[in-house]
Amino acid sequence: MIRLPSSIALSLALTASVLAGPATAASSNAAPVPRLRIEPGSRGLAGAYLAARHAEANADSNTATAFLERALILDPDNQQLLRQAFFTAAQAGDFARALPAAKRAMDSSRQQTLAALVVALGHFKKGEYELAGPILEKMSLQSQVGFALPMLRAWADAPHLPVERSLSELAPLNAPNGATDLYNVMSAMINEFYGRGPQALTYYDILGGKIDQLPLSLVRLVSAGYMRLGQPEKVKAMTDKYRATHGASPFSDDYLDAFADPKRVPKKITPQDGMGEAMFAAAQMLLQNANTSFSAQLAVVYGQAALYMNPDLGIARRIMGAALAQRSHFEESNAILSSIKKGEPGYIAVQMQLADNYERMNRAPDALAMLQRIAKEEPSWPESFIAIGDHLRREKKFAEAVDAYDRAFKLYPKGEPTSWQLYYARGIALERIKQFDRSYKDFRQAIKLNPDDAGLLNYLGYSLVERNVDVAEGRQLIEKAFKLKPEDGYIIDSLGWAMFLMGETEKAVAQLEKAVESNPSDPTINEHLGDAYWKIGRRQEAMFQWRRALTLEPEDRQRSEIQSKLAQGLARNDTKSQ
Repeated sequence: MIRLPSSIALSLALTASVLAGPATAASSNAAPVPRLRIEPGSRGLAGAYLAARHAEANADSNTATAFLERALILDPDNQQLLRQAFFTAAQAGDFARALPAAKRAMDSSRQQTLAALVVALGHFKKGEYELAGPILEKMSLQSQVGFALPMLRAWADAPHLPVERSLSELAPLNAPNGATDLYNVMSAMINEFYGRGPQALTYYDILGGKIDQLPLSLVRLVSAGYMRLGQPEKVKAMTDKYRATHGASPFSDDYLDAFADPKRVPKKITPQDGMGEAMFAAAQMLLQNANTSFSAQLAVVYGQAALYMNPDLGIARRIMGAALAQRSHFEESNAILSSIKKGEPGYIAVQMQLADNYERMNRAPDALAMLQRIAKEEPSWPESFIAIGDHLRREKKFAEAVDAYDRAFKLYPKGEPTSWQLYYARGIALERIKQFDRSYKDFRQAIKLNPDDAGLLNYLGYSLVERNVDVAEGRQLIEKAFKLKPEDGYIIDSLGWAMFLMGETEKAVAQLEKAVESNPSDPTINEHLGDAYWKIGRRQEAMFQWRRALTLEPEDRQRSEIQSKLAQGLARNDTKSQ
C-alpha cells in the first residue's frame, strides 16, 4: 500500500535546521479536546484549574495563564499552581505575568530552579546584575537548567565583575563532550564586551575557519563580531564560502546579505544582548534534542526569554515561531512570526511557515492565498511554487498541483532540480491524474537521486504492482523497501498484495495479517486481507474484513467496490480486488 508523504515542500523550504541545526519538537498523540465555551468568570478553584488545563490542551497559553491566576487567588500557596502559572506564562512570552508567580514559587521552595531562573532574568532585564548573579550561582549544574548555566553565569558576571571571572564560567563548555562552538562564540562576545578586541578576534577566527560547518545562527554572531571589529572583508569571505558550500537559497541568502550590511549590525554588545544570545543558544540546544513534551516546552521558554532580553532578535522569532507551530500553538506562532516584516531577513521563510500554520488551522484558502502572493512577489524562486504544489496535492487538486510543480521545475538549471523530494511530489500528483509515463519517469529519477528511501521505493513498487504494469519489478522494489523498513505496516501490506497478485495466496495472507496488526485502522489494508481470505476459502473472515474496511472511511470509489464484494464476493478468476 502507498502512504502519502504529508508535506514535502516544507522539508525543502522551511529552514529551522539551516538556522539552528536539526530540531525536533515533541508532540502529543492524545486526541484533541473539543472546544467548549468556558466563561472567564468561572467560579471555584476546580473550575478555574480545569479551565486552565482545557486551554492548555487547546494550545492557548494566554487563556490558560488567566485561569491559573484566578486559581491562585483562591489557593495562593498551591505549589503546582504556582509552577504551572509562571511556566505557562513564560511559554507565551508574558513575563509580566510569569515573574510574580515565579517569585512566589522560588520563595516557597528551593527546588524551583525554573522559577529561580525566571526571577534572575527579571532582575537582569532591569539591570539589577548584583541580584541576578547570586540566584544563578545557587543553581546546580545537575538541575533542569544546568546545561545552560555556564553561559548564563558568564553574562551575569560580565556587567560588574572582572573579565577573568566571566570567562572562567564558560569552562564546562570547553570540556570533552562539551559545546566547543558555543564556548568559542561566547568567549569572543564576552571579550568584545570588555573591549578586548584582539582576544575576541582569536575566538571569532576559530569559528570563521569552519564557517561552512556552522548553523546560520552562529554565522550571524561571527559576522557581527567581524563587522564591529573592523574586518568586513572576513565577512564577505565567510558568506561566500557558506554560499559555495550550501548553495543559493532564498531562505539563507537574505540573512547572509544582512550579515554584511553595517546598518543591520548592532554597534555594540549590551549585557542584555549577551544574555539573550545565551538563552537563544540554550533554546536551540534543547530543540535539537527535544524528545519529550516538557523539553519542547522548556525550549520555548528559553526562546521567549531570549526575546524578552532582546526583542530585536529576529532570528529567534523565526525559530521560536516554528517551534510553537510544531507544538500546535498556531496563534502564538503567528503572533511572533507576523512581527517579522517584509525586507527583514527571514521574511520569506516566515511567510512559508505562516502559510503552513494556516493550513494546519484548517484555513486552506488563506494558506493558498499567502503562497500565491509569495510566488507573485518572487517569481524566480521555485520554493514558493513547490509549496503551492504541495498544498494543492494535499487538497487533492492534483492537476493544479502538477502545474505548480512544472513551474518550479522550469526555474532550475536545465529544468532539472537536484532534490529527489520534488520529483517524488510531482510523480505522486501525476499518478493521481493518470499521467503514468511522466509519473514513473519522475519516480525513477527520484530513486536515482535517493536509492534507499523506503517510502519512495514502496510507492513506485506498489503502483507497478497495482496497475499490473510490471509486477516482478514492482515486487523487487517493495522487497528492497521491506529490507529497509521491515516493521512498516504499509510496506508489509504492499509485499503481501504483490504476493497475492502473483498467486502466492498463503504467503500473502501471512503478510497481510501482519499489516492489519500494524495498521488496524486503514481501510485498504483491511480490504486486501479480506480479498486474500476469500481466495483461500475463509469466506466469513473475508466478509468481516470488508465490513470493517467500510467503517474506516474509505474513499467513495473504494466504498462502492467493497460493497460489491460484500454482495457477491470475488469473481472466481479474479486475482485483484480493483
